Amino acid sequence: MEVNREHIRALLFEKVTGSISEEDDRLVTAAIENDAAVADMWNNIREELDNDKSRRFMAGIDETRSWNNIQPQLRSHSKVFLLRKWRVAAAVVLLIIAAGGIWYFSGRNIASGPATLPLAQNTLLLRLSDGKDIPLSASASNTITAGAIKLVTSGNRLTYTAPENTADEWATLMVPGKLDYKIVLKDGTEVWLNSLSSLRFPYAFKGGNREVYLSGEAYFKVAKNEQQPFIVHAGEIKVEVLGTTFNIHAYEPAKVTTSLVDGVVISSRKDIKVKLSPGYQSVYENGKFVTTSFDTYNTLSWMDGTTHFRDEKLSSIAVIISRWFEVPVIFDNPALANETLSGAIDKRKPLDVFLTNIAISSGVQYYYKGNVLHLK
Repeated sequence: MEVNREHIRALLFEKVTGSISEEDDRLVTAAIENDAAVADMWNNIREELDNDKSRRFMAGIDETRSWNNIQPQLRSHSKVFLLRKWRVAAAVVLLIIAAGGIWYFSGRNIASGPATLPLAQNTLLLRLSDGKDIPLSASASNTITAGAIKLVTSGNRLTYTAPENTADEWATLMVPGKLDYKIVLKDGTEVWLNSLSSLRFPYAFKGGNREVYLSGEAYFKVAKNEQQPFIVHAGEIKVEVLGTTFNIHAYEPAKVTTSLVDGVVISSRKDIKVKLSPGYQSVYENGKFVTTSFDTYNTLSWMDGTTHFRDEKLSSIAVIISRWFEVPVIFDNPALANETLSGAIDKRKPLDVFLTNIAISSGVQYYYKGNVLHLK
């Protein structure tokens, strides 16, 4: 059965949101039954929409505001979508972003660009204290011996054993774009690093504090030790804990966000200190701290390979695209940078999935020139 897949894709949006006509519903149903690619696309939509994450995301959408935002975009297409208000949340998820990812049929390869952080490489690396780089695998299991240090990789996790006399030796774990990676430190503290992030740490902790240095973003689950506080140096601030779980976003040294999940943390910059309770975060920017509550689900979604956002400027989304897919982004029309979207990016799926659905829903087009992504 020959079908226009671009047209069928639009009809699948209508089918999910309940706005499809009887005639078009018969057409798309036949396509699902007779075209394996269309069936895969339909199943993918249903699976992504019918899960706890999508339900939680949709539950937090302001339907009236979302409807006001999406209606003009819908009417810009050749066919006007008449959505019932109670379907708006689903429409936002699918039409604005398509968080789960509608299949893209072009099959074109995605261009790659340079990483943006000084310590982030195109390969997952552990840099030893002597400057030697050891490539790590994000999937295979392996055992590596480096002097007295025994490193064990298993999937996207690194553990190691080290004698106490190696406390003066440090290493740096560097995670490239598209990946996230976990390391278990000598004291049992678990650190999960986001894309284009790095962690500098000693093989063993000695003295009054346990100190590490973070560039990028990481989730910490700190092993409790009241005799030896754990300190994270991130950008211009430091975060001190005894044993707790928290997230630090520090891609920009002058803007650092600490989000506390459990326990107590103290964020400080010189003589300014902020003590956080669970469910609150501190944002350090322009020389001061601002404390607010935060959505744990959205803040930690990167650990599942996705980033969720609501009413986020396209300029901020472009930063995530550049970081996760290692491709520079340029706005041909600078005004597009202020357009706002709600939805999610899934780093496990091709970038073109995300970009194609933005084009379908908002009219923002894209193309590649060399290794640079252009939005227009």
